[in-house]
Amino acid sequence: MQLYEAIYQRKSVRKYDMQPLPDELLVEILAQVEGFQELYTDQRFEQRLTNKTKGAFGVKAPHYLIISGSGAVRELEAAGFLYQQLSLWLTTQGIGSVWLGSTKDALEQNEFDILALAFGKPLESPYRSLSEFNRKTISQITNAPDDECIQAVNLAPSGMNLQPWFLEKTVDSVLLYEKKPKGPSSLVYRLTDLDMGIALCHYALAKTQAGREFNFQRTSDLPDKEGYIGFGIIQ
Repeated sequence: MQLYEAIYQRKSVRKYDMQPLPDELLVEILAQVEGFQELYTDQRFEQRLTNKTKGAFGVKAPHYLIISGSGAVRELEAAGFLYQQLSLWLTTQGIGSVWLGSTKDALEQNEFDILALAFGKPLESPYRSLSEFNRKTISQITNAPDDECIQAVNLAPSGMNLQPWFLEKTVDSVLLYEKKPKGPSSLVYRLTDLDMGIALCHYALAKTQAGREFNFQRTSDLPDKEGYIGFGIIQ
């Protein structure tokens, strides 16, 4: 199974066998990130493993990958883009994973920690069928529902399942818009930029699968769209 194929089968796993994975497999997992495509070439991340976390919406797992940045602009979408590839790779290996946006490392504190990815041997299947995805209808996120790259975006996971993206297809590009949470959601969730990076990851994998080059430019200078803000241009 390739990463693109995993898009259509991956699910967030929340029940794990607490037996740790072999050390050699953990080394292989961490090394995978070096070979993945980056959204921006100027963003760098640190990663570390822990087996103890804290947070309101925790999941018990044998391993947690803590992803740290530097506080730089644009790093949230860059992290989502990069590490969603790892989550999909884990799926190809039959290893379960789930994003934990509010979970923190209980053993080591770092002010630039972004989020955690829980993973391990699943007690449930790490796969699902298309009918099991709980997503918006594709017509709610785009004007081009037949576009296969946008169909891949429609399956992207997001915090609180907000799916904060809209993709407006034009003659020569796709305009990407973001919807920020409002009301109570805005007080507890502030990682929609990371979700946008996950969506871009799915788009990029689908475009590569079709034999086409993926390019993205971050910009807010897009035509107005009610309820959304401009995020960037895909070409």
